Amino acid sequence: MMLSGNLATRSPRPTNDEPGVLTLGRTRGVAEHFKALVAQHLRTDMALEADAYTSSYQLNEQSGSYRAIFLVIDSPQALEDNLALVENLRSDNLKPIICAVITGRGAFNKIKYYLAGADVCIKLNTLSDDSAELLGEFFNSEEWQRDIDLTLDPTRICLMGTSKKLDISFAEMKILEAFAQTSNHILSHDEIASIMGLNTNFYDPRALEKSISRLRGKIKDMYGTNAIQSIRGYGYRLLRGLISTA
Repeated sequence: MMLSGNLATRSPRPTNDEPGVLTLGRTRGVAEHFKALVAQHLRTDMALEADAYTSSYQLNEQSGSYRAIFLVIDSPQALEDNLALVENLRSDNLKPIICAVITGRGAFNKIKYYLAGADVCIKLNTLSDDSAELLGEFFNSEEWQRDIDLTLDPTRICLMGTSKKLDISFAEMKILEAFAQTSNHILSHDEIASIMGLNTNFYDPRALEKSISRLRGKIKDMYGTNAIQSIRGYGYRLLRGLISTA
């Protein structure tokens, strides 16, 4: 999926070229409505755009420069179809945080959306002003507030920050490398076990959990960020954009 070069409403991009935010909805009206809610949480100098998603898009040269893309899904009956929409959106946009915003009542499978490429799933009953408070949880989260970038150096088997180096084990390096190289930044328990050299049929889940917890703790202690997040019943996810490979 590629984003249209003619967005419905376009705000001037800031002179510092800081990535902006895009809201996509089934109609332009839905996208504009949600854009107004998002605007309550952004600085006035951050570009905020809105558009309707359709079955086809023309290439938008700016699509890779968004910091976040909100996909508003207001048709619970089309939840499965929208998984393909998220997947296609991610295939053309590897850097932005993709937030699937599901409105209305009823349950949905969050894991499916993560695997399709969404980084965040936000459940709202309605697109009302009251929902702006729930959106505040995202804008206050580490997903949005993160201000650190790390580089994985496979040669020296370490993580490099601006001024701090963290030595890690070879297995930990391979795990982080696998996370960073997948488009959804997700690994299942079995995938991690395989990377660790464990027998995927007989490994002890507690040993895997302990290993990931140790790695997560190392990164947290050195850089103050929760790099690896648990996806209950499936595996783990690396915070998008946190770690790149040298």
